[in-house]
Amino acid sequence: MASLPKTPATARPTIYALGLASLVIGLIKTARPAAIAGGTGLGEASMVRTLGLREMSAGAGLLLDGGDKRWLAAHGLNIAGQVAVLLKARPSSRREWQGLAVFYGVLLGLTLADIYAAQRLREAEG
Repeated sequence: MASLPKTPATARPTIYALGLASLVIGLIKTARPAAIAGGTGLGEASMVRTLGLREMSAGAGLLLDGGDKRWLAAHGLNIAGQVAVLLKARPSSRREWQGLAVFYGVLLGLTLADIYAAQRLREAEG
């Protein structure tokens, strides 16, 4: 198994930042699922906790084996799964709509970082 130090140097900072961000975001979702579920209109804290665990596993995979494109693919699929879950959200207040918008914004940022990291890996492989 490869490790992050074996990841091409040009891609390493991007993949490291993406993995670290995923760990932190996953930890927040796991530690405060009820607050996030209530703040987005999702209403299912157990689902938010599950999303957090998946986010942390994808982040750990990126940190431990970031040069493997399969971890970037797994991270991207994780984001797609989160969007599918968020489509079930039924925000009823302005605060919930704002929370949902923040959640979607975070997912958009992670998606853009995934795309950028994949491009960096492709360039490094030449």
